[in-house]
Amino acid sequence: MKKKLLITVGAGASLDFGLPSVSAVDTFFDGCASKSHPLADDPTSNLYRHCRDAINAYYACAPKLELRKWANFEEVLYQLNLLIPYLSDLHRVHGSNALLTANSLPEVMHFGRDRKAVDGAVLGNLTSTLMSELVNHFIDACATASTAKAAEIAELGQFLAALQDEFEIGIITLNYDNLFTQASPGLQTGFDAAGKFDPMSVIARTDWNFIYHLHGSVHFAMTGVAHDMHGITWVATPSKDHTVHATGRNSQDSMEGTTYPMSPFVAGYGKTQQILRQPFRTYFAQVNRLVHEADSLLFLGYGFGDLHLNAAFSEVRDRHRPIVLVDWADDNQDPLPFRNDTWSYNLFKALPGDAHAMSSIGHSAPADLGDLRAARELEVSNNPTYPLAVWYNGMLEACRHPQKILKHLR
Repeated sequence: MKKKLLITVGAGASLDFGLPSVSAVDTFFDGCASKSHPLADDPTSNLYRHCRDAINAYYACAPKLELRKWANFEEVLYQLNLLIPYLSDLHRVHGSNALLTANSLPEVMHFGRDRKAVDGAVLGNLTSTLMSELVNHFIDACATASTAKAAEIAELGQFLAALQDEFEIGIITLNYDNLFTQASPGLQTGFDAAGKFDPMSVIARTDWNFIYHLHGSVHFAMTGVAHDMHGITWVATPSKDHTVHATGRNSQDSMEGTTYPMSPFVAGYGKTQQILRQPFRTYFAQVNRLVHEADSLLFLGYGFGDLHLNAAFSEVRDRHRPIVLVDWADDNQDPLPFRNDTWSYNLFKALPGDAHAMSSIGHSAPADLGDLRAARELEVSNNPTYPLAVWYNGMLEACRHPQKILKHLR
């Protein structure tokens, strides 16, 4: 029987195929908010930008430069959602209002018509609008990629086929795009032929060769039945209509009082609350089992920023399996023995490893990443207890050199 390979797909895996980066989504949100929520006293700015820049201004005052943070779109979304009950709690059900108050926010021109003070309803409308536009944006980007990047998607398919020659593969993707289902049709998703989600087809599945969209997909639509009107189904052809839009829907509530837009996508912090819906909760419930079943782990463009997933991956800390990371870095990036950033910190907190044992094949001194990239080789561990290897040439180049990756997964 073939061994099992668990593949985790993050945002970095889609960049070579034309899908937007995290910073590009921030720019996109800024443009959307300029149309929907411009500031009343400064129409050249908007509510999203005002909040993002306020967070970054706060971070800029960090006493240690190396601890300086920058807000991404996911953090801004979360902070907006977090503010909602502090600005609107007419029924006094949010206990934190007894202890905390929110800073005032500038008035907005709501869709260019009415000058409005920012309350919970305005913030909720902003986050719902942004989520609706995000789904539209990714549907368009996937449609464009299917033709503009058809050759590259075919290379991705060949890469997956090479992996399947040696392994049963299971894919858990955090991305909304359908690149992997375009590249390898027929992977099991948990949805039946009619588009209905069947939890037992995931829970009871012993075969691999699946793909689970842990944070949503452009193929998800909220076309549920009367008793579950926001229930998610799978649609073969994504469409930009009310079935994928968060605007006009109930919010997703939490015991803590924070609300989230009802969307086919999970975005922003607070993911552990948002994934309580189906199919997300069934997918996530299986991750721990899959980590234990896997013989090898492959991470494609994953930034190790989702701590709830990292906690599941840490189950392999005492079960030393071959691990390969496919990432991108420029020639001047420090190798892992000298690297000290959030990515490397979260990596070694989640997975077993010894940063000081990382080098190039056959050497003990820290590797020069420029040399590794030129040779299409990986930074590897010299400690056999920690079989870790890192590819720095990006996703598409990895697709073109599958044997380089497979050598370290066996």
